Amino acid sequence: MDLPLSVTASRDLLSLNEVLFHLARAAAGAGAPVGICEEFAATASWLAFIRMDPARAALPALDALAGGQSSGDLVIREGRIACREGRMVSAIFAGPVIMDRLSMEPAEPVTLQVDEVDVPLLLAGAAAASGLGHARLVMHAGAGTVIDVAGGKVAVKGGATCDRAAVTIMANAPGAAVPDCAPLHVIDEGRKAALEHGIAVDSTAWSGILAYYYKTLVPSTERSRSAGAGPADGT
Repeated sequence: MDLPLSVTASRDLLSLNEVLFHLARAAAGAGAPVGICEEFAATASWLAFIRMDPARAALPALDALAGGQSSGDLVIREGRIACREGRMVSAIFAGPVIMDRLSMEPAEPVTLQVDEVDVPLLLAGAAAASGLGHARLVMHAGAGTVIDVAGGKVAVKGGATCDRAAVTIMANAPGAAVPDCAPLHVIDEGRKAALEHGIAVDSTAWSGILAYYYKTLVPSTERSRSAGAGPADGT
């Protein structure tokens, strides 16, 4: 399903901390380990800095992982990232792998081929967080979205969607730069706006994310209600 990542009319306004908190715990509810969850929340929230809805990107990735359509059992060999089990690559797991791989050689040209990813747009946040001089992501599906990240600026060509696709990531290619012809987003300006005015998210998508968050909670009992938040007597 090809879904644009702009914010819809039906929306909730949340703080950046609220988005980070709930996305991290929603990933745990979908089956991701704690360390991966925090990285996923950071890369998904990054989309808000370029005026995209992090909830609409995050929910399909959570659904795919929880439903078994994608997996984090990844193998990296000769510049290729694939899933051992023949399923889609989970962007929740692939993001941190890409960050680590690109940060190993921050000034050297690197090309990574990623097999079909459940939500390839989430990998742009990982590339941006790696601290590279320049990264270009080419999504091999639909309109062939191209995302350039460099010097604190981002250009998106071809329309941003949460459709599954294989991805090519090219880092620090000679002479590469964010093209002037595409609409530019300045990350620092987007981060400042998110901190000052909040992040607008699609209400339906956010409800789906909260459903995964609720999976991490345990039911209250008479004993827990009487003891409150502190340790119970005798423990």
